[in-house]
Amino acid sequence: MSGIPRIKVNNYHTFYYQYEYSLLDALEAQSIPAPYNCRGGYCGCCRVRLLDGEVEQVQDALVDVAGDEVLACCCRPRTHIEIEIPDS
Repeated sequence: MSGIPRIKVNNYHTFYYQYEYSLLDALEAQSIPAPYNCRGGYCGCCRVRLLDGEVEQVQDALVDVAGDEVLACCCRPRTHIEIEIPDS
């Protein structure tokens, strides 16, 4: 894919990734309330559902996730993505 990845978030809006370190950082830059705690892949609080697209790992996680889930602190978009942030 060429160009800047687009991130679509449930119940919020769509924005373009600006090369923040992680998906969690990108969400925070857009003032989208995403849950998190450790920022290191240890707790799993930043778990989001990846509905479409691909992400790449920026750090290893110690938490197991389901097949359609990713940890926002441990990845960044590789292509256009659509995610769902769970209700708190």
